[in-house]
Amino acid sequence: MSGPLGLAIGLGIFLVTVIVLGIRQQVRRPAGRGPVILAWGLSVLLVVALAGATLSVVALRGQDARDSERDGALKAARQLALDFTTYNYTSWDADVKRVQDGSTGQFKEEFKAASETIKTEVVTNKATSTGEVKEAGVVSNDKDSAQVLVIVNAVVTNTASKDGVARRYRIKLDLVREQDRWLTADLQAVG
Repeated sequence: MSGPLGLAIGLGIFLVTVIVLGIRQQVRRPAGRGPVILAWGLSVLLVVALAGATLSVVALRGQDARDSERDGALKAARQLALDFTTYNYTSWDADVKRVQDGSTGQFKEEFKAASETIKTEVVTNKATSTGEVKEAGVVSNDKDSAQVLVIVNAVVTNTASKDGVARRYRIKLDLVREQDRWLTADLQAVG
């Protein structure tokens, strides 16, 4: 067992051993001091146990904070991947704005420029895409950044394929935390 709980248990065993040895030595001494030493030893043992419990609670709270950060990054990545793969030629500007609202930095600027460039083609071809996030997982994260892989299935329609074509996207998102929001700083299709 490792960590604060293991340390507390180890110290507790050490103190019990010291107390037992102290009681054995008291047998050779005159009566009267044994109960005092026993009370002192038990008090020390109680303090060590309380310290161990406190350290365990602190460690668990730290783990909860890390889990919360991880969950926040995962949720933001899933939403951005969905927004990125879901659009309609009739609502193109609003669809692009959703992606931009979840983005930051160079990716945000590059996406804005690219979306303006292809807008005419999307509208002319009456293109739509409806994404559905199938899987997502955090590859790595800390309190201010995360890398998430997302698998999205999408059905893409346009004037050439009115029935739609199924697509599967594997997307790697690099996220950063800005003002308590997870934003996408980079997005790449992988695999």
